[in-house]
Amino acid sequence: MQASELISSSLTTLHPDDDGDRALSLMNELRINHLAVVRNSFYLGILSEKEILSWNKTDEFIDEHLAELTAPSVIGSQHLYDILQTVELNNLSIIPVLDEKKHYLGAITNRKLLYTIAKSTSVQSIGGMIVLQMKDNDYSMSEIASIIESNNTKILSSYITSIPNAQMMELTLKLNKVDITAIVKDFERYEYKVTASYKEEEADSDFSERYESLMRFLNP
Repeated sequence: MQASELISSSLTTLHPDDDGDRALSLMNELRINHLAVVRNSFYLGILSEKEILSWNKTDEFIDEHLAELTAPSVIGSQHLYDILQTVELNNLSIIPVLDEKKHYLGAITNRKLLYTIAKSTSVQSIGGMIVLQMKDNDYSMSEIASIIESNNTKILSSYITSIPNAQMMELTLKLNKVDITAIVKDFERYEYKVTASYKEEEADSDFSERYESLMRFLNP
């Protein structure tokens, strides 16, 4: 899924002639902490609630602070995973989407991203999950996949999380098989550290309840 398909129609933008109070009001109304600053369809940067509150007065004009703005963004053709990475690196509640000529197309909220992930086939598919912890230089997806496939199982999705200042990583795997006991034992036999494993039937009702809560939050 590409960025251009995820743009939220409800979001507005700020103009350099707007002041901080208007920006704060819009952020509160839209339940976000950031808004894009745009002039004549050109993206100038992103303004956060935290930045406005650091100004001498919140009624100052955005134009006075343009030089202080950062300008994270994604191109309309970029994949969901690229979008997630940019949002995470910049700790954003929205991510502006631009065309190849840097014209502003719209923005994606982190709620929209979460909703998209929650609705994805791999998340909703029945199966177990395994979390492995390892050193960065010990990571070999081909070996991990081989262990899983030797148990007549396939990987539906995978996600890597780095552990800061430890040169370690966690690999979360969603599999297409409910009974993953044999796979966990194989990983342990190959001296992989299994930090967590989940079977679908063990948490099905709890997962369903949490999923419904998530959907209600994303669609108030």
